[in-house]
Amino acid sequence: MPKRPLIGVLLTIAGLTLLLSFKTPAEVPGLAVSATGAPGSTPGTKSTYSGQVTGSAVQIPFGTVQVQVTLQNGVITDVQAIQLPNDRGHSAEVSAYAGPMLRSEALQAQSAQIDSISGATYTSYGYQQSLQSALDQAH
Repeated sequence: MPKRPLIGVLLTIAGLTLLLSFKTPAEVPGLAVSATGAPGSTPGTKSTYSGQVTGSAVQIPFGTVQVQVTLQNGVITDVQAIQLPNDRGHSAEVSAYAGPMLRSEALQAQSAQIDSISGATYTSYGYQQSLQSALDQAH
């Protein structure tokens, strides 16, 4: 019977070690998401741009994320994912469910300030960064 408490303690230590060594997307180089508008833009000013703009391709640990934004008089009318991670089975599954949710978030928010999708954190940050890049170009 004394083995059970020892196994429990070892598993707890292993779990805490893994938890404390986990890196969030904010700690991964190249995954910073801009929280500001276009350089030189004044908060509260609205763009009247109409057309399509392609955001930068963002490398995340599971592949590349890139979006194309369609704007009409500064209003986001569509967001299409040009690239989402799909080279691995799990990455393709994550992209398949996260892509439409991220698109919906972007259309509702009318900005790159969208919520991350649970289970698709890296994809969400890549999507936000590419979307912000496209919006910066439009403004």
